[in-house]
Amino acid sequence: MDRREFRDLVVMAALMAGSEGTAASAAGALRVNGTKVLLWAALAVVLIGYFARGALPESLYVWPDAYRIPLQATANEWLDQLLRRTVIFDQPLRMWTRSFGEVLGVPMRFIQSALANGWNYTDASGARATIPPMPWLVVTAFFAAAAWLAAGYRLAIFTLATFAYFAVFGLWNEAMLTLASVSVTIALGVVIGLLAGIALWRWPRLEAVLNPIFDIMQTIPPFSYLVPVLVLFGFGPVAALVATMIFALPPMAKATAYALRRVPVSVMELADMTGANFWQQQRKILISTARTDILLGLNQLVMMSLAMVILASMIGAGGLGGEVLKALQSLRFGRGLEAGIAITLMAIHLYSFGHAIATRRPSHQDGQEKRKRTIVFGSVVLLAVVLALLVPAFRQFPAAWTVSSSDIWSKAIVWLNGHWGWFFEAFRATTTFWILRPLLGVMQGIGWFPAALGIGILCLALGRPQIALLSVVIILAISAIGYWEPAIITLHLVFAGTLLSLLVGVPVGMWASSSRRVYKFTDAIVTTLQTLPSFVYLIPIVMLLGPGDVSGVLAIAIYSMATTIRYVSHALKEVDKGVLEAADMFGASYWQTFMKVRLPLAWPGLLLALNQTLMMAVGMVVITSLIGTRGLELETIEAIAKVQAGRSLVAGLAICALAILIDRIMNAAAESCSPEKSRKAKVA
Repeated sequence: MDRREFRDLVVMAALMAGSEGTAASAAGALRVNGTKVLLWAALAVVLIGYFARGALPESLYVWPDAYRIPLQATANEWLDQLLRRTVIFDQPLRMWTRSFGEVLGVPMRFIQSALANGWNYTDASGARATIPPMPWLVVTAFFAAAAWLAAGYRLAIFTLATFAYFAVFGLWNEAMLTLASVSVTIALGVVIGLLAGIALWRWPRLEAVLNPIFDIMQTIPPFSYLVPVLVLFGFGPVAALVATMIFALPPMAKATAYALRRVPVSVMELADMTGANFWQQQRKILISTARTDILLGLNQLVMMSLAMVILASMIGAGGLGGEVLKALQSLRFGRGLEAGIAITLMAIHLYSFGHAIATRRPSHQDGQEKRKRTIVFGSVVLLAVVLALLVPAFRQFPAAWTVSSSDIWSKAIVWLNGHWGWFFEAFRATTTFWILRPLLGVMQGIGWFPAALGIGILCLALGRPQIALLSVVIILAISAIGYWEPAIITLHLVFAGTLLSLLVGVPVGMWASSSRRVYKFTDAIVTTLQTLPSFVYLIPIVMLLGPGDVSGVLAIAIYSMATTIRYVSHALKEVDKGVLEAADMFGASYWQTFMKVRLPLAWPGLLLALNQTLMMAVGMVVITSLIGTRGLELETIEAIAKVQAGRSLVAGLAICALAILIDRIMNAAAESCSPEKSRKAKVA
């Protein structure tokens, strides 16, 4: 008798006993027991795979070389054929893409010339001459006055302080180059993201095609597509713009589609009753109604565009990202931190300015008040122009007025190494011998076949046969192309970094959820950590711990810790207050309420925190290849150095596949632990 026949027999017996509820309970109990059996089976497969190595065929652990698929070489040949030899109307493909890139680069180059580079030209006598860029005082006054018009004096003061920071720390030209490129990227991203989001909302079937593409765009390491972008668009700011768009566009499109789906039906009916055409409805009614949710996509677009400025500097973008990259290469932590803070301030300024414009409601002020505000704006800018014409220091910021904190930070690093070097060495040795090597040994000892089988059974236990099939296919493909060992090295860094992040982030998030004062303090720190470029974390860590896996794990932990703190505190704060008050009325102590009421109800949110922490760790692990880690992330860097576009893309897609697999499994686990599903199981 198989399992299904046994289950039907139990249900029939319960019905014959006259208890329909008992039958349902018996069926529910069988489902719960079946889940437990599958979970134990998954654990047993992994344990048997680890301890039976030597008794089982070695091909279950290491993919045989005779059956390895040379996908990297094939991808190199295919991409070389596509990128370099494809001809359209008697012109190579890269000529078309570079011509298109020239069109994209026109507004960006104009803004860069106006803010930083100036214009070079030849006069009537044949001599080379230069039109200087706009004076720094005029640029600062213009943006501060515009911020005042958009959002009031607070944003104006912040804008003034931000641009003063650029000038005082000697980062003016770099900041203006970054501001120009990022502004064009954000403008294009908003337009394309809105159009893509409207298409997803208008034609739901299109989502099945575009969503997987967006997932790949968000999770594939940017290193992986730098070589194809360079071949198609050349070295320079345009290639950096295209690479940034690939990374930053999906959140805007997804947020737009999500926002339009949440528009009330009554608003849709009103839009139809007005007689407006489709685009008028979108522009004047639907997008305006959904702008609160769309702003979430704008926030992510701004943050992700600025997160790419350092990688973009590798292919010719320059600017603040180039300063951080040079600081990393020369281990100048102070300069890297100054440029990183400049990027953070720019991110906050751009988002606040865009948010103020997007949420501004129609003004009911009379024409006289509008004229007064316009006159104030014009007067401020005109005064700045006059001062710049009269005083040379207001045209170009004097070098004597600049300051630097590099020496202070360098001395601080030297002091830490001198007084706490023993602690850093102990931390390095402890992490290596008690965490990294044992974890790597266990993961390498399991083998690809037991891992695929165990994860597949785990997904079946979660009720996700599609994810089970996906996990088996992904592990099989990674093993077949020879990337199983590098993938294990990458995953052990991700898991170790996630563990360290949870050890610190979960207690801090729990503390922040129970104290408003602590929450405000941690929220400010978390916001700063999330907007600070990831490369900035590498410099002090390398200077204190040296290159290698320990530095990579610590960088992953610090970078992902902000996400852990924010999601944990949010999950615990969002528990229904009525349930907590009921627990207090029954006389439960604080810890009884926390452990037996608050924690179980927040469990799905806590699993989401784990999921997002893992995703941030996967994103950071690629960058750690610059400081000596040796997993799949190193494959992407070596492929770039050897200009092997196919190998770089395959390694990036392998990391992307692992990230998507982790995301799907964690989402399934969170859904299976939701209170709604638990109640349904109990009712069944």
